[in-house]
Amino acid sequence: MTYTVTIPDSGILTIEDAVRRMGYTTTDLQGPDDWSHSGDSISLHQVGACIVTLDWVFPLPERRQVTDRLRGEGYRHWYVAFDTNGYTSMHVRYGEAEGDLEGPEPASGPFTPWTELLGPLSAYVDLFTRCYESEEADASVDIVAACLAVVELESGVRLDEELLGRPSPALPLPNPDYAQEVL
Repeated sequence: MTYTVTIPDSGILTIEDAVRRMGYTTTDLQGPDDWSHSGDSISLHQVGACIVTLDWVFPLPERRQVTDRLRGEGYRHWYVAFDTNGYTSMHVRYGEAEGDLEGPEPASGPFTPWTELLGPLSAYVDLFTRCYESEEADASVDIVAACLAVVELESGVRLDEELLGRPSPALPLPNPDYAQEVL
């Protein structure tokens, strides 16, 4: 699953504006009652001034590129993806400031500790450190729960049953590589 939250610094980011920012037109949207889109689309939810997207497909780079178009100057954007194998990825962008987190092992370069990749997430280093304390089974904090808690704290938007069950318009996205692998 991939979950994004995008909040403008001022004003309201509408679903229509979000669709245009992602490179589509409002005629590409499917209505909330059209469930033929379930596997090949992202749902868009208006939550106050922000847009939430939900994608139930394994987080593919091509699909992330679409929702990444929502970020940029004048916006705060959170991206959290997780799968059934325990892989988790979080990316945030507040204007031009960016931060990344990965699990179950922290992302880092040969000379760059993972804590330097957090950017705007640096305030949560103690929380995220608890995700990596020892082997995954012994970590005192689940990395997905930690990522979702940070998004909720920073954005005020909670990923819960009410949001997941809310009817919403959907935007069909191309998914050719994954579809071919499954078939």
